[in-house]
Amino acid sequence: MNIFLETKEVEDVELKNFTEGRVKFSLKRLFWMVRKIQVRYSTISQSKSTSNQHCQISLETFDHRQIEVSITAKDKRIALDMGLKKIGKHVQKAFRKSQKYGRLSRHVYV
Repeated sequence: MNIFLETKEVEDVELKNFTEGRVKFSLKRLFWMVRKIQVRYSTISQSKSTSNQHCQISLETFDHRQIEVSITAKDKRIALDMGLKKIGKHVQKAFRKSQKYGRLSRHVYV
């Protein structure tokens, strides 16, 4: 599994390590299904609400399915946790669907 982190701010080693650790922990049961995962952080310009940290997570499964989730929260870490929770549900749903029709085994073991 390849993890790519994109942010417009100065490279933050602590944020990178935290992101990699959370992604590996959240998808530990289904990590073999994920080919590539990309996490993008950005800041939304100041608005009336306090939620201004945006996290976009996109991943590609072994059967070439693209799954994308966007979350806005007060903090980057909270946005990442909420996004990983959603993406985990989508990956489980894709796994069950592929098992039901027998599509996954052909792509993984070839």
